[in-house]
Amino acid sequence: MSNSSPKEEGGFDIAVLTHKREGEALTVEASPLSEIENNERLFLISNADSNQSLLVNGSEMEVVSKKAKRTINRKRIFKDDTFTRNGKTYNVNSAKSGLYVEILSAMIDQFEIAVIKWKRVFVLRFDLHTHINTKDNKIMTGFRKRLVQKLKREYGFKEIGYCWVREQERAKAQHYHWVLFLDGDLIRHSKRINEMVKQAWENPTGNNHVPVIKRPFYFVDSEQLTQEAIYRVSYLAKPRGKGYRDKQVKDYQCSRVKPL
Repeated sequence: MSNSSPKEEGGFDIAVLTHKREGEALTVEASPLSEIENNERLFLISNADSNQSLLVNGSEMEVVSKKAKRTINRKRIFKDDTFTRNGKTYNVNSAKSGLYVEILSAMIDQFEIAVIKWKRVFVLRFDLHTHINTKDNKIMTGFRKRLVQKLKREYGFKEIGYCWVREQERAKAQHYHWVLFLDGDLIRHSKRINEMVKQAWENPTGNNHVPVIKRPFYFVDSEQLTQEAIYRVSYLAKPRGKGYRDKQVKDYQCSRVKPL
């Protein structure tokens, strides 16, 4: 099967990349609104050490200002332009660095369960940037809880599928790439969800922000759109940028939506 990228359809321009260098994550078009929970407080104390303390909602979280060293990774890498999972073959974006089998498998599993449960699946890609390097992913846990609460309250979702990956390349702080799998029959457009993402992530200090990406979503209800969506999100499984963390810290996580 050819490794040429799919044509532009279903809301994605596959040729558009997030960063200027080829092979980097695709950029997201997020709404410019930036509301914040009223009770959120941030207070940053720096000292002469490489470590800092960040006070979030009254609880202290340790952060580190120096870039973490890359840890040894036992994940498997493959470099083919197709990937077969659960008997189905998908086109994937494995250009240059290849893809981690474990991350790609987890994303496809959650996507396939969503396809079985819902008539059409809304697939949304977005990125989250922070200027504060943290030793763990507690900042991601808090974001996920706030976003899920907002989505369920607004749309009445019973289940929400997702995957996120942690990466850190030349910047001193890590960033996160996300994909959401939602019941497409309950959604008309990504604009309102993009606003919720910004509300759940951004803060008045400017330490967190959501980059702008063009046409970040699919309404998947056909085989062609399935292939294009998986090609798009498969890039989250790339090895580059991963592993710059403590050994016990995860560099990816997926939801655990159960099959029927």
